[in-house]
Amino acid sequence: MAVGDILAEGLMVVEKVTVKASEDIEKGELIYNDGAGFLAMPNTVVNARAYMALEAHAYSTESDHSIRALLIGKCTVQKVTGTAIKEGQRVMVGATAGEINLFVKGDAPTGGVDTYYTTAIEAGVQTMADTNIRVVGICAADAASDDTVCDIWLGVY
Repeated sequence: MAVGDILAEGLMVVEKVTVKASEDIEKGELIYNDGAGFLAMPNTVVNARAYMALEAHAYSTESDHSIRALLIGKCTVQKVTGTAIKEGQRVMVGATAGEINLFVKGDAPTGGVDTYYTTAIEAGVQTMADTNIRVVGICAADAASDDTVCDIWLGVY
């Protein structure tokens, strides 16, 4: 069974969204709007809402570029392999665009009481803050390290 073939839906808020020009979308992939349409969400996005694609879309072969996407609800999404996720843990977009991974909170930079404000400290604090707002949901069922999908509550933090 392929990753995009598995989909659990429940208590859902679904919207129709428009896919960005020349982008292909996989079912179960986390997507976001970059202002020009929806595409796979990378782990660097901090100011956009995560949606989950409820259908695949091949931009070059389809004429209607709108798809149904989940805004809030329980669903099965694509997962980065290599990390187990337990029910109740927070999840974020992983290193592979559109796939979730276990949320790991950002750490503030350290310095002694005599450390003066520097651009490096400011950048470190900004990176920590950006990491901490990347949560996209809560794990709804345990997922093993080698699993390629995970049940989550999207939009629940």
